[in-house]
Amino acid sequence: MAKKKKGKVVHLKPAYQSAENYIKTQARQLPVIECWISREWQDNGISNIIVARGHKNGNVTAGIYLVDTYCLGVKDAGYEFNLSLDEYTFLKKHAGDIEACEYVLAHNIIYGAIAFAEDCGFKPHKDFAIAQYILEQDDDNVELMELEFGFEGGPYYFRGPYDDDAKVNQIRNTLMRTAGEGNFTIVEDIDDDDFSDDDEPDDYDDDDFSDDDDGLADDQEEMLEELMHTVKPVNKVYEKACRTPEAHTMLKTSSIGRGYRLTEKPVNNQYDLFTDAAEEKLYGELRKFFENAEFEETIVELQKAIVTYPNGARFYNLLQACYFFSGQPEKSNELTVEMIKKFPYYLFALVPYVNLLIDDDKPDEALAVFKGKTDLDQLYPGRKQFNRHEAAIYFATMCRCYVALEDIDKADLYMNAIFKKDLQHVPNQTLVNKALMELCNAKITRIKTRIGWE
Repeated sequence: MAKKKKGKVVHLKPAYQSAENYIKTQARQLPVIECWISREWQDNGISNIIVARGHKNGNVTAGIYLVDTYCLGVKDAGYEFNLSLDEYTFLKKHAGDIEACEYVLAHNIIYGAIAFAEDCGFKPHKDFAIAQYILEQDDDNVELMELEFGFEGGPYYFRGPYDDDAKVNQIRNTLMRTAGEGNFTIVEDIDDDDFSDDDEPDDYDDDDFSDDDDGLADDQEEMLEELMHTVKPVNKVYEKACRTPEAHTMLKTSSIGRGYRLTEKPVNNQYDLFTDAAEEKLYGELRKFFENAEFEETIVELQKAIVTYPNGARFYNLLQACYFFSGQPEKSNELTVEMIKKFPYYLFALVPYVNLLIDDDKPDEALAVFKGKTDLDQLYPGRKQFNRHEAAIYFATMCRCYVALEDIDKADLYMNAIFKKDLQHVPNQTLVNKALMELCNAKITRIKTRIGWE
């Protein structure tokens, strides 16, 4: 009888697993490759944390945690499964101003905040039920660090821009029960001038225009002044003839521009960093040439600078502006397309590209570029401060998008934000005037339709 041949062992592939099941059962077997945290987490009381684990194929599964160390613990949580390196880089670039940290710090912040919040009566975000498995188990194998939670010894709740009155009351009642009256702080109104609405109009149809033309060229000042003479009466008629109660409520309760501070000073991000002192000095010199309207000379020198510093996003932005202000729209547009490919997350690449799409009568494509993000702190999570120029061009661009989509009320959300923050006076930008003129014309058209004029 012939001997039976020894069969070859065949390892069957496991049945398909969903991302959730994989994370629950196998994520902790992947090595932690890096962790990131908001740079100023200790001062702000809230931070974005990313914990990344690496797959054998080079891909990344990451847990993302929004942590309030002052009161609520893990306010938001999520995961991204099996990202390519490009996708993971995109994730990090949209996480705001972050820096690398040791895993043990990330772990202690997350679980320490959860423990503090639970003492206050708050549970972690529901999606932490899955995202927790990207973290190590919270046991004695992870070094315990001494970190402070709460603020000045007690829970400190800072009302978020999207927290309605019902949520605030719920948090207050919970803290009354767990901490006791007088043992916690709730901040509902922001006192800083950048956030105060006490002296700001609900709409810009009264005496919103200031004679302060600091930083504006004379022709820009004159254009804005002329526009305001038309805008004010148009707004008053539009309010009476066209604005619905629902739209009026939307404008009254808008949180656009309220979740962060605006500053005159530059706010550094990854695109503003210079490789060395020589690059910074060169940019400063070329910026002065630009501000003196020496466009042709600046263009030549900027072209040389880009050869020397091919990743210098600021040089591209300045060159695009030079082409625009020197009356070379084709070159400006060509560089705009080049910039969005090279620096896809750079605001000063996004804004020109979106406006180019609007001018090409592609408003749906234009709005889609922002991927559903409706404010700067959504576009760049984790950032709590923006330069006034950034806010001016972003608000004006969003206003233009909605005008092109014939949604005047949403366009007004952004124009209101411009006037509330006095961004119409920000120098070296022309978008606000352009958006204001288009919005005014759209209102005139809507008024004529409503009252039957042709």
